[in-house]
Amino acid sequence: MERQLAAFMAVYETRNFSQAARQLFISQPSVSVQINQLENHFGVTLFERNGRRQVQPTKAADQLYVAYQRQQLEWQTTVAQIKQTAKHAKTNVTLGFSQTTSVELLPRVMPTLLAAKQYQFTIQTMNSAAILEGVVNRKLAYGVIEKPMLADYVIQTELPGDQLVLAGNPATNLWLLREPGSGVRHYTEAYLHERGIVPEETLVVDSNQTILGLLAVGVGKTIMSREIVPEKVIKRDIGPNYQRQFYLIGVDQQPNQQLAQLRQLIEAAVRD
Repeated sequence: MERQLAAFMAVYETRNFSQAARQLFISQPSVSVQINQLENHFGVTLFERNGRRQVQPTKAADQLYVAYQRQQLEWQTTVAQIKQTAKHAKTNVTLGFSQTTSVELLPRVMPTLLAAKQYQFTIQTMNSAAILEGVVNRKLAYGVIEKPMLADYVIQTELPGDQLVLAGNPATNLWLLREPGSGVRHYTEAYLHERGIVPEETLVVDSNQTILGLLAVGVGKTIMSREIVPEKVIKRDIGPNYQRQFYLIGVDQQPNQQLAQLRQLIEAAVRD
């Protein structure tokens, strides 16, 4: 029954049998079989299949999803409480920071977080899209990203942000672009579109540190946070539209009380 319920939860959340199969690392026919087994067990139809890729849950599916999610949350809370009874037990927490926020916010936040002795932290640096995926898949407790991104069962809180500038050699035709999915790439594409710029040359680089190294030797230009551009690199203001916020994201119902309190701790540390 656990396999069938796992397949059900994946299909319900993705509305797609193929995506559910990828999440579960099984074939799409296997997902279909497990859903059929569950429907036969309960004697109801859980998903309306209209021949398109997307499926729609029935009222029975809505009831089952809420009930099973509640059961999972209660179980996770019980397990967490048992673990906390152990002497000197700590809650393992993995946080995701985008490349820019890992430089601008992380050093400011960590002293406060490390002072909270009940947590054992692991920090991962990745782009905004990867952080959102990590939060959705429960691989990250919380993430700090550079652009607003929405997903079911995830809430985001605005945090103080930064000002983007045009940095680098203004005469060059080479644009240094972050990879798709990064916050800076999102704003770079908006800037280029707004000004009707079609770059003659581009170089995609997935590391701010590498881009800074290129700018330092006069190679290329890019959109980047003013806070991390070295003084010797030429930078030009691009206006208030590129004064952006950062965002703290996490699941909307955190069953672990210590992790729920951690959200407030992160917000307070950033705003201090």
